Amino acid sequence: MSVPPIDPFPSVSAALADARGLDDQELCDALVEAEKSLRRIQAQMAVLTTELQSRVAASGCRVSGASEELSLLLAVSPRSADRRMDLAVVLCEREVVWAALHDGRIDTSKAQVILDVLQDVPDPRREELELIAIEYGEERTAHQLRKRLLALTVEKDPEEVLRKEALDRREVWVRPAAHGMAEIGGYVSAEQAEIFIGALEKLAADQQCPDPYGQGESRSKPQRMADALVGLLSDRVQVEVCVDVVISADQLAGDNDWTPESKRLGPIGSEIARDLCTSPDARWRRLITDPASGELVAMDTSAYRIPRQLREAIKARDVCCRFPGCHSRAEFFDCDHIVPHPEGETCSANLAGLCRRHHRTKTFSTWKVERDPLAPRHELVWTSPLGRRYRTASHRYARDE
Repeated sequence: MSVPPIDPFPSVSAALADARGLDDQELCDALVEAEKSLRRIQAQMAVLTTELQSRVAASGCRVSGASEELSLLLAVSPRSADRRMDLAVVLCEREVVWAALHDGRIDTSKAQVILDVLQDVPDPRREELELIAIEYGEERTAHQLRKRLLALTVEKDPEEVLRKEALDRREVWVRPAAHGMAEIGGYVSAEQAEIFIGALEKLAADQQCPDPYGQGESRSKPQRMADALVGLLSDRVQVEVCVDVVISADQLAGDNDWTPESKRLGPIGSEIARDLCTSPDARWRRLITDPASGELVAMDTSAYRIPRQLREAIKARDVCCRFPGCHSRAEFFDCDHIVPHPEGETCSANLAGLCRRHHRTKTFSTWKVERDPLAPRHELVWTSPLGRRYRTASHRYARDE
């Protein structure tokens, strides 16, 4: 196996001078090709790492010393070596995923997502999902790929066989940590996790949030969440929460196979969603979408101040920041006028959710954005400072085809 040569430069100044000689398109193309070369080398590293593991195991080590060997060879921590070794071995067992990395179609973070999410899916269904995931993930982030794969694992399990197996593995654990601390974790159903995290966030933001260490208003949000957890577990406080379950009108009637989802954690089983949406339990609220467009509809207004109901509708429509590749959740973004007020109206069509960082990017940089009025959904066209164009659409509460 040959490793592709790296173009030699006598200094960084020479490398920068070479890069400055490229026009905008050549620069973008060079970046893409460099990334593909890096991915190819990472695929080769996986093969070499797996071979190292095999040779150390063949030497008679009952407890494999391969990670220690790798740690010393590459001057990385033992934990980092463990992670590299684990990824390499599994990657080389999944030829389709390895080939996609080697060909530059996905990076290691996307490969890791595919391997993690599909690890319990039996063949040949797993290979089918791997191929779908690779094609889907080529031009999307690892976060978007993970969300899509989670939906696919539900869609491809109509009898909920894998879900029932997963439910059998539910658990909670506590691990000791340094400095008199501990780590708490759990593995539970998505719908129950929605209730749990919703209650935590609501209590953390409330004045009745427990304050066991007397830190008052100086506490950060993570600290308040931790204190809220202790309060909920000790039954000192009671919190009522309302969790949204998104389901299309015809899915609610059982007329199609689209996968319902909870707004925060993603896909849940169809039967579970129907039960929740028809239940009198006040913790659940259904958001019924148009089965054709998959989009929620909001109200119009000409005022600059965005009414609370309209703001909530925008958050439900967009779900995440509308800047390309960003997945900051609706709870943390601003509703921004696409065409600035007063030229632009304060209405659903002229509003989009942007996280604070990308709100500033839109306002103070040379990035440009406009809405495509001919698109079937609420689509934005972003133009970068170098003239590259990217599209983002409102969240589609339906399966990606």
